Amino acid sequence: MSSIAYAQVRVREPLGERILGENISIGGTDSDVVVPGANPGPALAIERRKGVWVLEPRGKAARVNGRSLTSSRDLCKGDVLALGEAQIAVTDVSRTLLRIEIHHLVGNATVAPTAAVATLVVGEQGDDDVEIQPLAALRIVPLTTNTRPAGTSARPASPMRWVLGGIAAVILAVVAVVTSMLEPLAVDVLPSDAHLLTPGTMVAIRNPGRVLLLPGKHIIRAERDGYVAAQADVEVRDDDTNSVRLRLEKLPGKLNVDTGGVSATVSVDGVEVGHAPGVLSVPAGERTVMISAPRYVDYITNVTIQGAGESQALKAKLQTSWGSLKVLSIPEGAHVSIDGVDSGTTPATIAAPSGVRRVQIATAGRKTWESSVVLRAGETLSVGPVTLGQPDAHMTLRSDPTGADATVAGTHLGRTPAEIDLPSGIAHQVVLSAPGYKNWIQAVFAEPGRKLSVLARLEPILARVSVQGDPAGAEVLVDGVPRGKAPQSFELPAAEHRIEVRKEGFQTFKTVVTPEAGLDRAVQFRLVPVGQTNAPR
Repeated sequence: MSSIAYAQVRVREPLGERILGENISIGGTDSDVVVPGANPGPALAIERRKGVWVLEPRGKAARVNGRSLTSSRDLCKGDVLALGEAQIAVTDVSRTLLRIEIHHLVGNATVAPTAAVATLVVGEQGDDDVEIQPLAALRIVPLTTNTRPAGTSARPASPMRWVLGGIAAVILAVVAVVTSMLEPLAVDVLPSDAHLLTPGTMVAIRNPGRVLLLPGKHIIRAERDGYVAAQADVEVRDDDTNSVRLRLEKLPGKLNVDTGGVSATVSVDGVEVGHAPGVLSVPAGERTVMISAPRYVDYITNVTIQGAGESQALKAKLQTSWGSLKVLSIPEGAHVSIDGVDSGTTPATIAAPSGVRRVQIATAGRKTWESSVVLRAGETLSVGPVTLGQPDAHMTLRSDPTGADATVAGTHLGRTPAEIDLPSGIAHQVVLSAPGYKNWIQAVFAEPGRKLSVLARLEPILARVSVQGDPAGAEVLVDGVPRGKAPQSFELPAAEHRIEVRKEGFQTFKTVVTPEAGLDRAVQFRLVPVGQTNAPR
């Protein structure tokens, strides 16, 4: 096909460059492009289909990028085809133009430098990072040439040129053999721009998303600034199932916590991580940060930590959880306690937690003052001046009979015997009452700090109760106390009483009677012998 065709394949061979049409064959004899070492007839075909250059196999002898070519595939820039004793490098691809370079691996001729031919280059990490890199400057000069200028005589090639040509041919042959043995390993790594390493592997070709390796066991390692390195052990096989997945975790971020000079403890997601103010290492992600300090309300906030060593600032304005009590008293020098804790003497300014506080002011020779107050955070609450009064008088109150209800100034204060504090400096009316007895009333003057002992004898309200029945001579008991033989008559307080009548050989008679003043009561009984049911009276 002429060079002015719309679509063309430009082929560069050791002896020059030529232009072919959009459909060509590569292989042994009878092919458009003949390469050494290929069996007779085409082994590959290149066709242009709807603007795409497609490679078709015509046998099993060809490999593409180190893998056997078994089906058609699109050609891409950078592809390397191995056939016979030659390599075919795709150097440029467009809709209408395909450029390829043919590299003979034997003989005395080769082509100009190309990025598709490779050699072994040791990286910065020595044996831990050896890759197959493009051979950009290797060119074997023909041992014989027919292009010398006219009129000049041919000179024999020097031995050194023969040696260099042989070495280059061996290197290219080794590269071709090694490249044909490489298998692809698909690498799924995040973040995608992480740098891949293959420590301990002699030969590795790294392309985006995959690494070409010799079959066997390898270590794949991914590194990136700001991340924890990840690596995996893999075994590369001669099939299409080779893959590895690597996920790099971000390094913690640096959180600069400013508390305005307040010394505090910092917790992240409930775990204590350090103290503030200062710079703390915090894992990347959404975090709940809590800042705690004595006498301050806990400061809680959500922070997105960028991680990867990035610095972030958190300024926390802590709110105090305490207030102050300013306590004054008359006289001064009184002892002050807050919630039972000794807090000094008046006048005093006392720091205390906010909330309901119990304040007590006491001094010798004075009545103790005690009250509850509500203290708000950050505020100063004045208490007093409190005038401490004279101490109470202390009264011990007993009665006959015991158990009388005691009332002082109209307030019921329990039953006798009782211990009662009386405000000093005034007289208090003390009233004792009991069923069947007249009320006992007496005024008691309470001198400051005086101890009083009062015994009240209550006067009973009497009523007559008579007890009689059959048989005569039975013993009578009133409230459990023997009172003689029946028949019998008693003067009893006007209250409820238990009456019992008993005699040996007879069943005991029991009843309850409540006499009333001015109204006599009579109790009739009839004792029944033991073992006999009660007979009607």
